[in-house]
Amino acid sequence: MPEQENTNSEPHFGLILALTINGLAISDYPDMVRVAQSAERYGFDSIWTCDHFLTLSPDDYVRDAGIDGTDIARDADQRPRSMPLLEGWTVLAALARDTTTLRLGTSVLCNSYRYPSVLAKMAATLDVISEGRLELGIGAGWFQKEFQAYGIPFPSVGDRVTALGEALDVIKAVWTQNNPTHTGRFYTLDGAVCDPPPRQRPHPPLWVGGEGDRVQRIAARSAQGLNVRWWSPEQLRSRREFLQQACSAAGRDPATLRMSVTALLAPTESAAAEERIRAEFASIPESGLIVGPVEKCLDRIHEYRRSGIDHFLFAIPHVARSDHLARVGEAIVPQVKTPTTVG
Repeated sequence: MPEQENTNSEPHFGLILALTINGLAISDYPDMVRVAQSAERYGFDSIWTCDHFLTLSPDDYVRDAGIDGTDIARDADQRPRSMPLLEGWTVLAALARDTTTLRLGTSVLCNSYRYPSVLAKMAATLDVISEGRLELGIGAGWFQKEFQAYGIPFPSVGDRVTALGEALDVIKAVWTQNNPTHTGRFYTLDGAVCDPPPRQRPHPPLWVGGEGDRVQRIAARSAQGLNVRWWSPEQLRSRREFLQQACSAAGRDPATLRMSVTALLAPTESAAAEERIRAEFASIPESGLIVGPVEKCLDRIHEYRRSGIDHFLFAIPHVARSDHLARVGEAIVPQVKTPTTVG
């Protein structure tokens, strides 16, 4: 990860269409199509959906995700405050036909929700339908209330993380082997042929989402990229040595592990508008908010670039009805992707 911004590496701008957080999820499919097609026109590179069935208030999201470090134990009878949220995998299959150039990403799939062998077949099908535009993001899963609501077993965090590492091996075997077999602690394969295979070779990019040491070591061993939520440029710089060591232990060049950051992006026209956004999403760590005048947002993005980040997943508040996307597309994307030459 370079100390200085690498202007030879054009940044990748992804737009998240749905997160678990109220205010950062589009509930209506026609709105998703309209926003995705606008993002395509504005020069975004990808669109991403989450793998959740319940949305929460920002406070509840941060608490349940463990971002603020508080106890997530809740009253079992308390019903979640949720809004409509479309199933992300189905949405991506539809958006494959309603977009042309955008890459289609999952940020991130919960490994516990599907057998990895079945997921590999689903992913290969979407890669074929989209003519090679899939980016597969996957994580260990964390939303205990959602597991319980849908009757899905919720193993210990250690087992969830171990299963994630094994799942990546299974997925790659299904994608790349003619007669895949596997015998592990959590999964087995016995001739799980994937025909047709994915369009991309050797296979679609695999992204691991997570901030913990074990998860990031798994990414260094088995994935093409690692995504973290709400981290600051300083956090990313301080993590460089750990990731370099993890890559070296896995026998790979650290430069081959791409880093991605999820951040909330909202260029504003006034101090009052900035204050409103910060108040609404105050539970998201300040480090993950890129909010304020265009120049302030640009400065923050370039700070990320200097920390080694060239892949961004942006969540835009109320993207289906606000003007933030247009402001990003008109004032930020051109400046970052085609920097102005001075002198």
